[in-house]
Amino acid sequence: MPSGPSLRPPFDFTELADQIAAASRAALSEISARCGDDPVRAFALYTDDGAMTVCPALATERQLHTLADENPDEADFYRFSPTEWPMEGKGAEPAFGALCTRVRTHVMALEDEPEEDSTAFEAFREELLETFVQVLERLRAEDPAFADPRLMLLVTVSDGDETAAVLRDRIARLNGPDVQQRFGAWAATWAD
Repeated sequence: MPSGPSLRPPFDFTELADQIAAASRAALSEISARCGDDPVRAFALYTDDGAMTVCPALATERQLHTLADENPDEADFYRFSPTEWPMEGKGAEPAFGALCTRVRTHVMALEDEPEEDSTAFEAFREELLETFVQVLERLRAEDPAFADPRLMLLVTVSDGDETAAVLRDRIARLNGPDVQQRFGAWAATWAD
């Protein structure tokens, strides 16, 4: 007997976005207070290739300079790779942990659906990443802590291979011309 449509309610990305925004504000505030006179200059939201996580990563001005000084040939790799930042996964850990549980539970339920193909998962992952971008766009527009043009904002997948074009689009949506140009110059060195 063929299975009918899923009885599972649709995933509420609007509620998720509000929760991610609150957790992101808390993480930036917590890390900024902890780092004092070394301002946070990079904030990222990322997930894994399986879309089972929602994680922040942050780096201060000094940390970014140290990464560049210690890795001069790979300075831009470290600048644009949040999972290499010293405060990867730091800030508002309980809130982000709850977000991880929520998305992981949904993805695992997708995998349990009878005759489920990868289309539903791919759509979920794309919507999750788009939600990250929209949250950071909203925070950039509405929250003074995120509005500082010196704060680089990124959205990425930690263990996946995203194309330069996809990443360039996100960079352009979230950052000013200086960050866009620097990322574009670095991305031009990739073999896409």
